[in-house]
Amino acid sequence: MEIRNAAKEDLEFIMRVEENSFIPNIQETWQTFSSRIDAFADGFFVLVDDKGVVQGYLSSEIWEELPHDNKVFILDHDIHKVHKKEGSVLYMSSFALMPALRGRKLGKPFLKRCMEIIMKAHPNIKNAVLIVSQEWESAIHIYETLGFKTIRRIPGFFASETIPGGADGIVMWK
Repeated sequence: MEIRNAAKEDLEFIMRVEENSFIPNIQETWQTFSSRIDAFADGFFVLVDDKGVVQGYLSSEIWEELPHDNKVFILDHDIHKVHKKEGSVLYMSSFALMPALRGRKLGKPFLKRCMEIIMKAHPNIKNAVLIVSQEWESAIHIYETLGFKTIRRIPGFFASETIPGGADGIVMWK
């Protein structure tokens, strides 16, 4: 497996990962991912197998600070409204691996390496934040082992097929 920056040519494969990783009500769009590549290519990575096929991705952006309210946490949001290249907080906006790779101990090293690359290129970044569904226990475990702590919950943030009213979004900080 290889980690490299995402390119526009990867969008078809990134969308395949998205569609295989999330239920339709929380999938982000081609346009959103395209905008993220345009705005912050240094913060958008793909995990590629030996055949050159994208098997996972991480998209991120830089914020000036951790917001005090939950209004900025919006799925499929416009990166151009929040990304501040000189900010101090790395927001990991989306992270996914193809289902066939889950449980193979690839998610944590992929995420960790991406964060290292971004933070080396942007030394002004001091903290990281993300939001994860309460249903995604494996992802929560990865984040916790990387030092993320829960700082708040957003009730019903994520559409869910099993929780009426939606699953809580857990905001995690490192």
